[in-house]
Amino acid sequence: MLDKNPSSLLSLPVELLHHIFDHLDVQTILLALSSVCTQLRSVVYTYERYVLDLRSISKNDFYHICYFIRPINVISLILSDNEDTPGQSKLFLSIFDIRQFIRLRSLALFLNDDDNLDTILNHAINCSLNSLVIERPCTQTHRNTTLNALSSIMTKCSLRTLTCTIDLLSADKFKWPLQCTVEHIIIDRCMRKQFCLILDNLPNLRTIIIHNFNLDINHECNYTPTPHLQLTSLTMKQVFLSMDKLESFFYCTPSLVHLRLEGSADNNLFDGSRWEKLIRTKLPLLNHFEFCFRSQNSRIIKLSTVEFRTPFWLEERRWPVNFIYDTSMEELLVCSIPDFLEELEYQFCGPTIVSTTMHNSTITMAHVS
Repeated sequence: MLDKNPSSLLSLPVELLHHIFDHLDVQTILLALSSVCTQLRSVVYTYERYVLDLRSISKNDFYHICYFIRPINVISLILSDNEDTPGQSKLFLSIFDIRQFIRLRSLALFLNDDDNLDTILNHAINCSLNSLVIERPCTQTHRNTTLNALSSIMTKCSLRTLTCTIDLLSADKFKWPLQCTVEHIIIDRCMRKQFCLILDNLPNLRTIIIHNFNLDINHECNYTPTPHLQLTSLTMKQVFLSMDKLESFFYCTPSLVHLRLEGSADNNLFDGSRWEKLIRTKLPLLNHFEFCFRSQNSRIIKLSTVEFRTPFWLEERRWPVNFIYDTSMEELLVCSIPDFLEELEYQFCGPTIVSTTMHNSTITMAHVS
């Protein structure tokens, strides 16, 4: 029979209990553990590293958490005005003076209201943030006050990670800070010229993740890019990939060590020998290459299985490549991303043939209903 007496837990040092709290959500700590006994409630009261994530929270829990939480003990704050929690930022600011949150290190705002966004960002200027997330509907225009606050926050030497919409960074009235220590950036969408603009203004940038990238170089012919040596990791998702455009684009990023590409592709993207030449000449430092290319042209599968079985892929770089053909969708995928492969069994609706360059083997997977 299990011992329901909490004395064994309370025998632990407070520091160890606080370390356990680091791995629990705020509801568990404030609404569950604090109700166990007076001694545990006092341990909860002295905990100083709360991650206050209010996304998708019920209004009842929202009020209870706001009643118990001490702003000085919060190091991370996440507010959202999405359809699950409409008007949350306004309600939050009616309960708290945002200036009480003096120990914030991480801030994420999914807000629609300009006034509330400006209020919180103007306070964040005085915090030592190391991470900032701002997500807004792309149809909204941005106030000068919002742009100025973001620029001021980016001058903070503590800020390392920024997630935002490209509209903020590419706005005509946005002033790039003269000094910025941001090392990692995540943006919703981007064109090639905007990509180079980011690199031009963020000399310490190491990592970029772009969820929707437009490589339409034809419409940006007047922009002459220069190599940017600071970037070492690049992820591009939901992009139409053209080998001709990629060969031109990678002139900007000769120092890449990690590259991840996901999207539809022209036939040349399935040419392993052309990839080998591109990597040797333009990406000589690349040692981690993850990709998933999609095509409706099933005739190139035999060519691809040969092109990616050369010594460059199998021995020198040791990058196994997988070839997946969905007969019902008539879609070919060439990919090397392990986590993506795990999802394929549940996504495909027809029989799937899988060929892999690993151990020169061919595998057939049955349909998973």
